[in-house]
Amino acid sequence: MKVVNLFKNILFVLISYVLICFFIYIISGFLLVNGITPNIKLITEYQRNFYFYGGLRNIWQSREECIDFDKDLIWIPKKNSCVSKNLEYEATMTFDDFGRYSKHPISKSKGVAVIGDSYAMGWGVNDDETFSALLEKRINKPVYNLAVSGYGTTREIIRLKKSNLLDKVDTVILQYCYNDVGENLDFKISSPEITKEKFNFMTEVKPISSYTKLRKSIRYSVTIPFHIITKKDKFLDFDGHKKILIDIIKEYPILKDKKIIIFYLNGFDMKFVNFPNGQSEELKNIYFVDLDVSMSEGHFFLIDGHLTPNGHDFVAKEISRILN
Repeated sequence: MKVVNLFKNILFVLISYVLICFFIYIISGFLLVNGITPNIKLITEYQRNFYFYGGLRNIWQSREECIDFDKDLIWIPKKNSCVSKNLEYEATMTFDDFGRYSKHPISKSKGVAVIGDSYAMGWGVNDDETFSALLEKRINKPVYNLAVSGYGTTREIIRLKKSNLLDKVDTVILQYCYNDVGENLDFKISSPEITKEKFNFMTEVKPISSYTKLRKSIRYSVTIPFHIITKKDKFLDFDGHKKILIDIIKEYPILKDKKIIIFYLNGFDMKFVNFPNGQSEELKNIYFVDLDVSMSEGHFFLIDGHLTPNGHDFVAKEISRILN
């Protein structure tokens, strides 16, 4: 009898926990939709999850008015202006033959190429607010922003190679992101047919069903509190990433005469504990810059996680100190 009562009590506690967590999760989503983002850790994590996995987030590279098909790179920015809008921002993003648009100054010196993913591209900020545009003003040399949302290092370098800008630059700024490692391990240029299938898959995103939303909501609402307590996936090891990254750069001799500055961005509170700072021992033309030690939550959109205009300004200042 005691065992049965104990089981009932445990079951009651578990059901209560699930219901309470799910209720808080739904309330957090309701607040988010109405523009209310209280500075409470649990609510913030629930709202971030609701934004990313609840069908609220507009993904730039899934919109055909913003991208074109490319047989090597799957997608590239369309050479036009595309409005990017999400809960925390609305920005106009323009691209031309030199990447993200900027009024490049005339200079006798060679310029700088920026490669990376959505953080370097300037997801959520206007053309003149990206760190590349702000850096260009500080060093008074052309800074060509070739970063593209969703790319890993391999595609970033291929885009640089295809840009016809290599002879115009002597420095490459490479923004690294935690999720680059998956593409860096697996990406290969495929046949045009397979690449087209990938492009179509990206642009034909179907709405999430109500059942899937409910199932995910319950699962996330229950597990997120444990992730907060254990800081799961928050403090990361860079050693494996570094080896793969260096090996990829070695595959492209076109970079051996360029100064390469590598820094990391992946949203606030998503840090490598051992990201290097200084010249690489493997390749002497590579310099790592650990910006995370000085960045704060105010440099990132609270829910979306990308750099705010203030964050881009901070990155531009720090990189300019290295280049000057």
